[in-house]
Amino acid sequence: MVGLKSLWTVLFCGTALFSFAGERCRSVVVPYASGKSGGAGVLYGGYGSDLAYDAADSTYWLLTDRGPNVDGPAKESKVFPNPGFNPHIGVFKLRGDSLVRVRTVRLCDADGTPFTGLPERAGDGTTGEFAFDMSGRPLDGDRRGIDPEGLALDADGTFWVSDEYGPYLMHFSKDGRLLRKLSPFDGGLPERYARRRPNRGLEGLCMRKSTGAIYGMLQSPLRGSKERVLPLFEMDRGQVRDFDYPLSDEAQGVSAICALGDSSLLVLERDGKFPKGGKGFKRIFKVDIPAKGAGLLKKRLVVDVLAVCPGYDHDKIEGMAVLGDSVICISNDDDFGVTTENRRVVAKLKPDGTPDHSTLTFLPAVLH
Repeated sequence: MVGLKSLWTVLFCGTALFSFAGERCRSVVVPYASGKSGGAGVLYGGYGSDLAYDAADSTYWLLTDRGPNVDGPAKESKVFPNPGFNPHIGVFKLRGDSLVRVRTVRLCDADGTPFTGLPERAGDGTTGEFAFDMSGRPLDGDRRGIDPEGLALDADGTFWVSDEYGPYLMHFSKDGRLLRKLSPFDGGLPERYARRRPNRGLEGLCMRKSTGAIYGMLQSPLRGSKERVLPLFEMDRGQVRDFDYPLSDEAQGVSAICALGDSSLLVLERDGKFPKGGKGFKRIFKVDIPAKGAGLLKKRLVVDVLAVCPGYDHDKIEGMAVLGDSVICISNDDDFGVTTENRRVVAKLKPDGTPDHSTLTFLPAVLH
């Protein structure tokens, strides 16, 4: 295994950016801007719903979700301070000890019309969610609404996004135009994925570049299921295999997956709470994908994030990528800096009273 300082030298073109000397982990804040939407203070960008690393140009691809939103007063209702928000990808580079955005890839329909984040009100992919603006007025459903949660980079420069509304698996061109969309309703994904729970759809996504195989995973057990197992599919050269992943009792769900080697995946399980006194559940497991067959997978713990990074203070880890052979990079979702309290939209703050910002955190790990 390459030493950590040597590994950073290889990854960052001769510059030993991080050596981890005297530290267990390192974090870098993702750039953001403060603004107001519908009278609410919002932090843009909101990057961190997923993370992909492109070793070809040392860029970090960070995905937004459907945009600023908070729980509404009624069941399955959501309030959108900025209904016209266009979900997109920020492409960043590390320069010195800071992240710099080098370009933006906006997610658009095949004709170039930008997607919004509003839930669909009708059709196969509807989740039953209702959208309102800050004044309490209902927002019409938009068939161009998506809630992107997973991101995978293809070797040809195109990329894949998982949309948990459908759920859908969406293939985009290099410039962000939709090429095709697969779902459980058209035979593109296993039929049982249509039984995803609202706001708990297709969350984890990755690609094994050596084979082109795509893996996708639901965040939570299927609607009506009493078992703590999550569906995970493999799509390889048109053939789909369907597996079950055992979810830990302490976890709210799975937020990210990434390919490791030729036959394994890393799986990120988490609770939905800010750590208190260094306590919480945010762990990364490894599963081996069998060459044949399907069924229940076996997992083993690789990294307890809160043990490796004792000062970690974010609630929602949602992105993960492997750098080299001994570093894991994770991203957190800051929810655009907003949440609800007593039915009011308020700033999302960490337990120490400071705003929760999206960060990239680098963790040393033994992966092989």
